[in-house]
Amino acid sequence: MQNLETRVRIPNPPPPRRSAPFDLEPGFYEPAGLWLYGNVRLLRSKVSHIEECLGNAHPTPPELDSIERLSEQLVLSGAILVTGIHNPAHQRAAVVPLRWGAPRILVLSGGFEYHLGKELKDEPFRAARLWRYQFDAATDLVISRRAPSKPPTFALQNPTVDRLIRAVSQRTIPALLFQQ
Repeated sequence: MQNLETRVRIPNPPPPRRSAPFDLEPGFYEPAGLWLYGNVRLLRSKVSHIEECLGNAHPTPPELDSIERLSEQLVLSGAILVTGIHNPAHQRAAVVPLRWGAPRILVLSGGFEYHLGKELKDEPFRAARLWRYQFDAATDLVISRRAPSKPPTFALQNPTVDRLIRAVSQRTIPALLFQQ
């Protein structure tokens, strides 16, 4: 019988080390505990999100139209839109910067390989592919709490992603601010 006081504690593995700039390959940004891939300079820009996208798994057509108009106003005012891709509200917002040739920050529920493909070149949802053939890491930034090869959580409403969108756009992740 094993004595409870003599159990061996297995240490957590060290976080993965970044081996290249974020626009060349995904990297773990340890101070914020996030995976980043793409144009991290966007985090130094004026960033904003559309509050109506958060927690809205089944938006009505008028709500989608409003989200599109609000997204367009933000993009045309020079703001970088922070949004997700996991439901129609987020997808409607995420397409607007593509139409105007503007960058965007996408928060993903899974690893980059699941959403962007093994080569990290696919736009993450069908409507986005109508505006841009491939994901452009020199223009956009994707953020995830999950490692690149991890599967996503499958839900139209994802409170964890919504909280991260809000935190990035409101700059409440101190370790993430102005870092590269």
